[in-house]
Amino acid sequence: MSGQTDRRGGIALVAISTIVWSTSGLFVRLLALDPWAVTAGRAGVGAIVLALYVLWRSGATAPRAVARMGARGVRIGIYSAVAIVVFVPALQQTSVANVMTIYAGLPFIVAALAWVRLGERPAAHTLIASAVATVGLMVMLGGPGSVGMRLGDLLALAGTLVTAMMTVEARRGAASQMLPATLLANVLAALVTLPFAGALLGAGARDWGVILALGLCGASVGLVLYLIGSALIPAALSALISTVSVPAGVFWAWVGVGELPSAGQALGAAIVLTGVVGALLQEQRARRLAA
Repeated sequence: MSGQTDRRGGIALVAISTIVWSTSGLFVRLLALDPWAVTAGRAGVGAIVLALYVLWRSGATAPRAVARMGARGVRIGIYSAVAIVVFVPALQQTSVANVMTIYAGLPFIVAALAWVRLGERPAAHTLIASAVATVGLMVMLGGPGSVGMRLGDLLALAGTLVTAMMTVEARRGAASQMLPATLLANVLAALVTLPFAGALLGAGARDWGVILALGLCGASVGLVLYLIGSALIPAALSALISTVSVPAGVFWAWVGVGELPSAGQALGAAIVLTGVVGALLQEQRARRLAA
């Protein structure tokens, strides 16, 4: 019963974290500030909240817990910091639908990098799903109503690639490295962008409220919920649930600022999601048969 309760709790936490994180696109759309200011504010809030969480979990041993992440944890933090820095400008230079859909292809890029760096040959269903997702991205970027590849799409692709590098690095280390590494990532992103974030000085109460919400949802609370929940359920199930961020992100952008995807974007996103969900369901099935 305890295992079943943990599983249900893990599913609930990962689902909530996915919905929380999916609001990031809407909050970025609500801000008229430049990407440096938005990123500095988001990362600063994230760093403060994560530091408080580490202190709450580890108490007086918090400095030791951070130091234990080692060189691999530092590399994970640097990769993650780059992903944080490119995320906001990606959203400001293309549609929320494009950014969310491109990030949904992360499992396939991880599989490719793990094949090259770790010698983990991907299963046949992963290769098929990768091809399906690639077709979906091509449709999304070149289908009816699209305007072709934009700077934001390139930044989203770069962010997805760096996140995949971070994920592969994390798979070679300990799970305990992830939280302090993510804290380091937010600190680094804040330090890099803060010198160029002069617009924060003139931000009003409304802007600061949105920045606070963005930092809580997109950089700290959502992450903490995901880390706790994903530890209770299989990784494939966590990844499957996280694909909900694509339609959820598009929904928030539609409700909040009236941003609707074009026909090509909607069709491409549906094809990508089909590939992702199909691959993850097949992985779940393979795990059950092997058990």
